Amino acid sequence: VELMARSKLFRNGPSEFTVTGTLKTWDIRRELHRIQAPTLLLNGRHDEAQDEVMEPYFRAIERVKWYRFAESSHTPQLEEREEFMRVVAAFLAHS
Repeated sequence: VELMARSKLFRNGPSEFTVTGTLKTWDIRRELHRIQAPTLLLNGRHDEAQDEVMEPYFRAIERVKWYRFAESSHTPQLEEREEFMRVVAAFLAHS
């Protein structure tokens, strides 16, 4: 547990809201076009990952579906469990 905590501190820094660690300048967006697998993007209306954060991923990944949960923050699997299960099941059935 202590090793995991130190690892997170190294990557993020002392706070996930003010990243000062090695992830501060990490950016995967230039590589998104390489994703070939069907991809499901999920966010919630009250999520820290707002639509403007999700949009570059949606535009860059070729085989992508995006669903925004109406009443969730970052944990729709808990906040809107039935809808989450429906969305994921539909995605898996058609991928």
